[in-house]
Amino acid sequence: MDRQQCFGIEESSAVLDGSDLGVPFEVKLMGVDLNLLVVLEALLASRNVTHAARRLGQTQPAVSRALARLRELLGDDLLVRSSNGMKLTARGEQLARTVPAIMSHVRDVIFAREPISGPRVSINANLMPALFPHLLQSTVHENEPLKLGTHKSAAEGLSQLRSGTAEYVLGTSDIVEDDVESQLVVAEDFVTLVAFERHNLGGVRPTEKAFLALNHINLVDNGAEIFPQFAEAITSCGVRRSRLFEVPDLTSAALMVSESDLALTVPRSIAGWLTKTLPLSSLLPPIAIGEFQVALSWLANSEAAARRRFIDNIAASTRDAVIKDQSSVRLLRAISSEE
Repeated sequence: MDRQQCFGIEESSAVLDGSDLGVPFEVKLMGVDLNLLVVLEALLASRNVTHAARRLGQTQPAVSRALARLRELLGDDLLVRSSNGMKLTARGEQLARTVPAIMSHVRDVIFAREPISGPRVSINANLMPALFPHLLQSTVHENEPLKLGTHKSAAEGLSQLRSGTAEYVLGTSDIVEDDVESQLVVAEDFVTLVAFERHNLGGVRPTEKAFLALNHINLVDNGAEIFPQFAEAITSCGVRRSRLFEVPDLTSAALMVSESDLALTVPRSIAGWLTKTLPLSSLLPPIAIGEFQVALSWLANSEAAARRRFIDNIAASTRDAVIKDQSSVRLLRAISSEE
């Protein structure tokens, strides 16, 4: 069987519709090529057939055929064209929140050599570069193996909690559910990153007029603003959202800023690790922007809630990491002495 057949592109599959009523679920499942889940995961993450094909090492036509089979199997288009490119359908959005957790479980079943007894923590993907090195060096996990994962949104983090993929979610304080307990870990302010040599703003804090005149990036992933505090603050000052450049990925946005006249406003700790790796400088925004709050969340009445010592340790380690990254940010004056 070649690689394309392994992904279920040349084989037949059962269609789970009314025609097979009365057939046991196990029999139905045996007729489905589960390798299609791998393609589905890549399509949901990439939102693009060509990008998914590259991710899988497949040809674009092969993944297109797999998408056609997924559409037939699930009874939904999943991925459709829009004025802004490809986008997920409502069913696709729902699957994007659940499939990553399911695939994580599948990988654990296949590749785990022994059960993982240590705590499982999912960290917001934008915070991971800032927190990961510090958590590795900390005593947060003591003698237990610490399994770290990531999530991109509060909804994805909540899905990981409820599916058991993660015992704890460390990220934005947006998870507000009756069955979830949370502890605020840290709150921090925002700073604005620019390519230093491209701006003459007259000092560490530009005037409001000069700041609003910058070409600002608004981080938006799949329609959801990553830092809504910034967008709300700048639009309240009269800047139209249509003037903001929407970019879905933090690292890509920072690279764009380092090579252009764009500006990117992020929490101070995130600015800290970005300025360590890219030629960026920090400015103190002259407008009021709400705090960025990081919380640790877990399911109420779960075993995770009993790990009070672990919760306190990871909260302390996170605060230490944020403080260290914040301290690396320097609010510098522009090179030019012109006013």
